[in-house]
Amino acid sequence: MSHPNKIKGTRYEGEVADYIDARKPYPVERRALHGSVDRGDLVGVPDWAIECKAVQAWAKELHSFIHEAEVQAENAGVPFGCVVVKRRNRPVEDSYVVMSLRQFTEVLP
Repeated sequence: MSHPNKIKGTRYEGEVADYIDARKPYPVERRALHGSVDRGDLVGVPDWAIECKAVQAWAKELHSFIHEAEVQAENAGVPFGCVVVKRRNRPVEDSYVVMSLRQFTEVLP
């Protein structure tokens, strides 16, 4: 049996994938584990590596989460990485999407 936090994280990844998938014209799903070269938690969003986090004390770890997402974007060969962070006791659509200002300015038209 998996650790309860792993189960919670896996469930959240599925919720985020389902939410995006239902609203966009491309198929989005959880990515299978990919060994030591992590490419993000979701697959299907063009040009993005998406890391999902369902943790309580995320604020002090935010810098490492963003770095992780940017490394995953590089591993996946896509230009952008972001972190989707679960808000406690809130539905998936109220999650936060976080990225570096550097990458945000690249996304802006």
